[in-house]
Amino acid sequence: MKIVKKTWIAILALATAIVAACTSAKHVNEDTTGGSASADGDGLNVKNNDKISADSISARRAELQARLEKLRATIRDREMSCVYGSPEVIQSYSADTRAMRHEADSLQKVLLDMLESEKDSLYKRLKSIDETVNGRSGEKVYGPPEMINKYNARNKDLREKHDSLQNEIDKIDREIYNIKNNNRQ
Repeated sequence: MKIVKKTWIAILALATAIVAACTSAKHVNEDTTGGSASADGDGLNVKNNDKISADSISARRAELQARLEKLRATIRDREMSCVYGSPEVIQSYSADTRAMRHEADSLQKVLLDMLESEKDSLYKRLKSIDETVNGRSGEKVYGPPEMINKYNARNKDLREKHDSLQNEIDKIDREIYNIKNNNRQ
């Protein structure tokens, strides 16, 4: 009965994580008119809501990561401990450890899926910026100095955004690597 209860809890936790990941990703990827688009006419839509959604995704990811680390620590402790008692007690202990391992594997998969989804979203934004920068690279700008300065400032902002997105992608790659390697320990 105890195994069924823990398995049921693990399944519910996994379902909750999947629903949260899908719902959060939907809010980030939706194209709503609530955000403020750039008035530069370069085709890049910059939304104010993105930061809020990204923060909630990061918080959910941190929550899952903390739960995964706690489970892994518990599993390590259980694997190193000596269990005394009847065969039923030992079997129950082993079954509980297997259920925890299964839950940890499920959480790891959800975390990796969330990270890959976020990485794909960042790559799309990075590609859009690259296309815009490439389209602007050889252009001559004519007009008053204010307009030229504004154009140059926008190019600088785009390059900084590109670097920022690339750093975020690199950070996600490191997180994926760490999650995968922590499982092997």
